[in-house]
Amino acid sequence: MSVEVISNLERKVTFNIDKAIVTSGVEAKLRKYAKEAKVQGFRPGKAPKNVVEQMYGGRAYEDSLNEQLNKSFVDLLVEHKLNIVGYPKFDLTSSEGEQFVFAATFEVLPEVKLGDLSGKEVEKPTCTLTDADVEKTIDVLRKQRATHEVSDAAAAEGDKVTVDFLGKVDGAEFEGGKAENYPFVLGQGWMLADFEKGVEGLKAGESKDVEVKFPDTYHAENLKGKTAIFTISVKEVAKQKLPELTKEFIESIGVAAGNEEALRSEIKTNLQLEVERRLKNKARDNALEALKEVSPLEVPSTMVHDEIHHMMDNAKENMKRQGYKDDQINLTHEMFDKDAKNMVTLRLLVQEFIKVNEIAATDDEVKATVEAMATMYEDPTDYLAWYFQDEQRVNNAKAMTIEQKVTDLIYSKAKAKEVTVSYEDVMRMNG
Repeated sequence: MSVEVISNLERKVTFNIDKAIVTSGVEAKLRKYAKEAKVQGFRPGKAPKNVVEQMYGGRAYEDSLNEQLNKSFVDLLVEHKLNIVGYPKFDLTSSEGEQFVFAATFEVLPEVKLGDLSGKEVEKPTCTLTDADVEKTIDVLRKQRATHEVSDAAAAEGDKVTVDFLGKVDGAEFEGGKAENYPFVLGQGWMLADFEKGVEGLKAGESKDVEVKFPDTYHAENLKGKTAIFTISVKEVAKQKLPELTKEFIESIGVAAGNEEALRSEIKTNLQLEVERRLKNKARDNALEALKEVSPLEVPSTMVHDEIHHMMDNAKENMKRQGYKDDQINLTHEMFDKDAKNMVTLRLLVQEFIKVNEIAATDDEVKATVEAMATMYEDPTDYLAWYFQDEQRVNNAKAMTIEQKVTDLIYSKAKAKEVTVSYEDVMRMNG
């Protein structure tokens, strides 16, 4: 047996299997098949040996060979202490003489070496909510429940407009570029930015030719990066009318007290919880990115490939839940390659970081994690009782606790730098 290093992570091993051992194993396989064989004219298990050999001989030999192949390969991995990733590719290189000669090519786990964090600056975002942030949220809630009244005034942001339009690229109409009595609200991004900008300032009964540039990432392949001319006719302009902060309105959005003081208090509490959650996630991402930057690591392509397929499956299921049909879902490996590689890299680094620093979560720490989540519910006691009834939920809480301890330890080892960010910037962070 020999081990050949093909690249940093790829290995090739060559090993022999005695044909006599394979042949001896065939008898045992045939006895097993004989018990199950259904041969016309014979009861199960009573078929003549020569008939069983004729029916199952090839299969028995193949099974015996595969059994020896896998056994020899596992023995080799143990002997050479190889941590294999994925399944090897086996090739029969010779079958002459008394032995089969096989070659197996595979990837191994990389040696993970954690870098020095002491000189690494890591930003830790902070945010202080203001009364203005609360008022902006109230405005959003009012706009979500706004009504519209028909007006003779020019269209502006927030107005609901109804239009006819006809689009052409290079003088030719295209699919989806024409509609009549099409309603949308200006400023909500329902239409392309150039289209909406062209409608602003128009009154009912007015028309305009508008140049619209389709983004390079547009979903329709034939329109990506193209420029179209849309002839837009405004049929109706309806001005936005926001609801007053009445008792009925406040109760309708779930604030039982029905007054403005309770509304602002509940909104501020909810915003604070959401801000803390997003800041926590951003701090984690910054910490892990710092760990990755000081710990260069080449990851096995096999692991990246598996992660890509996992991400693709999740994305496909999410798109189906949003109403997409199978023929509308066109996902490729390239779409997920970067994120998959990053995920595998961080997973290996964090596993090593946990191991080296002997990080674990005590029962009390896990309980504290769940108690923090319970504060978001109307009855925290019921939530706690429900949560601890399921082992999988408890394991999730344990993983969250360890994740936070990893984040905290990275910040303690690195040069933590607090940076103040606005509420708007926090809400633009990935949730």
